[in-house]
Amino acid sequence: YVQTKLGNFDRNINRLSQDGSKTWHFYRKNGKWNAAVQFTPAPVKRVSRHSAYGCIGIDMNPGSIGWAYVDGDGNLQAHGQIPLQMGLPSGKQDAQIVDACLQLATLADTFSCPVVCEELDFSSKKEQLSERGRKYARMLSGWAYSRFYELLESILSNRGIYLMQVNPAYTSVIGLVKYARQYGLASDEAAAMAIARRGMRLTENIPDSITAYLDVKSGKHVWSLWNQLNTLIKKSSIRRHGFYAISNWESLVKQWTEQSVQSKRKC
Repeated sequence: YVQTKLGNFDRNINRLSQDGSKTWHFYRKNGKWNAAVQFTPAPVKRVSRHSAYGCIGIDMNPGSIGWAYVDGDGNLQAHGQIPLQMGLPSGKQDAQIVDACLQLATLADTFSCPVVCEELDFSSKKEQLSERGRKYARMLSGWAYSRFYELLESILSNRGIYLMQVNPAYTSVIGLVKYARQYGLASDEAAAMAIARRGMRLTENIPDSITAYLDVKSGKHVWSLWNQLNTLIKKSSIRRHGFYAISNWESLVKQWTEQSVQSKRKC
């Protein structure tokens, strides 16, 4: 006979309740006996408040995770970056991702708010990073992009923190134009702020100084203006990350618009 004691799990992820039915499985694998139990987890107390009171937005890139905490009025209150080292073995990489998720969980617990991330779409993220160079696209292709969100959802859920997913359309260019220079944010932090505000259902109007040079049509969604500006940026000869130091957007947009009009006339 072999006797052992199972239980006393101190991690929230196990949440073995005192009551309720449990199904035990004993099986042999790789020369060792294993015991598994199937049960309904005990409910976790909700820690995060409603998104209207504030959110933490995150933007993940191969080299770092940018985060920004926005209060109930939509104003930036805190921000930072969690560095990520590339090229690690799978075991160390998983440990690094878990550590990053735990840091985000601590931040969300401190501010008692949900975490907002972009909807998981590997293809669009790869296309976005390809604009920053082939190096980033290669790094992303070999990096556990989906693994991060898998672990993040599990860790936050087991701590009573809600994870929201939003459409990331134009969040990087919104952060680029509206927040990067205003708050002195890095590119991923500025995008994270835009993502947090979108999770709070706040509108991101394009600055009036820029709309004066864009083809504004009444009744059009505000995203149509961001799409125009994003198209102008892509057509320019300057790389995307080079725009974060620009202090006079209206003059640059005016120059692009005039060049575009001249090109149409020649055609």
